[in-house]
Amino acid sequence: MNILLTYGPPAFWCAWVFLFGLGVGSFLNVLIARLPYDKSPIWPGSRCGACLQPLKLRDNIPILGYLRLRGRCRMCGATFSSRYLWVEVGTGVAFLSLFVIEVMTQAIGGPEFLRPWHYAPGLKFSWFSASPPPQDWLLFASHAFLLSVLIVAALIDAEHRVIPTQVTYIGTAVGLLASTLLAWPWPSDPAVLAQIQPNAPWFLPNILGKLPTGMTLWPFWGPLPTWTPAGSWQLGLCNALIGAAVGTALVRGIKFLFEIGIGKEALGLGDADLMMMAGAFLGWQVVLIGFFAGGLAGLLLKIPSVIYSLITGRTVVSELSFGPGLALGIVATWFAWPWVSSSAVVLFEPVVLGVLVIAIGGGLLVAGILLRRK
Repeated sequence: MNILLTYGPPAFWCAWVFLFGLGVGSFLNVLIARLPYDKSPIWPGSRCGACLQPLKLRDNIPILGYLRLRGRCRMCGATFSSRYLWVEVGTGVAFLSLFVIEVMTQAIGGPEFLRPWHYAPGLKFSWFSASPPPQDWLLFASHAFLLSVLIVAALIDAEHRVIPTQVTYIGTAVGLLASTLLAWPWPSDPAVLAQIQPNAPWFLPNILGKLPTGMTLWPFWGPLPTWTPAGSWQLGLCNALIGAAVGTALVRGIKFLFEIGIGKEALGLGDADLMMMAGAFLGWQVVLIGFFAGGLAGLLLKIPSVIYSLITGRTVVSELSFGPGLALGIVATWFAWPWVSSSAVVLFEPVVLGVLVIAIGGGLLVAGILLRRK
């Protein structure tokens, strides 16, 4: 009985979030299948791609429907891609991970091993409460939306080498609205910033652990300008606009410099749109670091196809889709922000930031020229 009282409510909400993620994943499958062909995600209903017969309602139940049919159409026996199953499972796991990291770890009175991940004082609630408070759910819903559109963009780019603007433009618009209305340090009270010495440089190590994470992980600059006070819509709008601008400008600038050097197309404008969307939600610091983490992730994702080519002797597409890697880099940077931020504070130093931009730009230009000569 004690175990039920202690773990019952949290287990229920974790299970609910996972099941909700499965349902969202089912809808994401529709978007992934239809958006590349400019088809409506609403009409017509789900049907077999071979015989065009509508699927029964019970066949659309996440995971269970696929397993009951054994991955085949009930009418004609055509095989369904296993992607449908894995997207549902992956979305459920992603939603559950987000909920645990950003919400459940903030609970007071929980297990000793479940310590706060992000520093977000505004999310604290009792482990024994019937449900986390509304602001916790609102933050989860906002960030779950970002996770969803990143999944859609990444998987479409992996298969079709294109990222539909319907995904990135709508995602950017939602990010701009959410960041403006839920301005940093929401959901925490701006009073938590009183522990930071007024006008003290934010690039010094003594700032670590004192900056709360919010809808946007960090503000666009610190100390905050007087015209963008903490919690104001002005700050939220600046965070979103600057984050989106840095996200798209970063990819477009690197694309421009690298193409000058190498003499052919590199990256794509869809990648720039994806980073713009992420910046509107999370801020410019996350997309800056996430871009380079995404480059590494993209290379790691390419390794299995190279190994497959070597083993089977079959050729694979040599060009690399950066969308999946960039999405993974953003999510990894976002989830690991408590550790990444210990180095990211130097981005509040103008001189360091300027040197970093010049070094990155010059390095990419030189690398492109060397590759072109080769």
